[in-house]
Amino acid sequence: MTSPAAHTLIRRIQFADTDAAGVAHFSRLLVMVEEAEHDFLRSHQIPILTETSAWPCVSLEVSYVGMCKFGDDITIELRILKVGTSSVTYEFLATLNGSPQASPVFSGKMVKCHILPRQLGAVPIPESIRDVLARFLSQET
Repeated sequence: MTSPAAHTLIRRIQFADTDAAGVAHFSRLLVMVEEAEHDFLRSHQIPILTETSAWPCVSLEVSYVGMCKFGDDITIELRILKVGTSSVTYEFLATLNGSPQASPVFSGKMVKCHILPRQLGAVPIPESIRDVLARFLSQET
C-alpha cells in the first residue's frame, strides 16, 4: 500500500487505548485512523469542523489481522481512493513498528461525506478542497 500519495502517522499505544489484557481495543484503533485523517487534513489547511464544513463517517469496513499492545508503536498509512461530489473514500493500513516484516495490525476503508453542520444531508465539497484532495488520489488499484 505504500505510495507517494500516502499520509503516515506514527502513534504509540497508550494505556487508555487498551483493554484489561493490555491489548489495544478495536474501537480505539479506529480513533487513531481518524487522528491520521485529521493530521492529513490539517497539514493541507482543510477545515475539519467549522460553520461551513464537517466530515462525518458514512461507511466503514475494517479487518483486524494482528495485535498491538500497550507501549507498541504503530504506523497508520492513509490514502485517498476516490473523491466524489460530496464524499471522499480513504484506505488505511496500520502496521506494528519494530516487527521484522512490518506486521499488519488492521486495514480498511472509510467514506466521509462533506456536510454543513446543523443541516441534514451531504453537500458538495468546495472546489478548492476537491482540488487539494484530488492531488492525493492513489494511482494504485
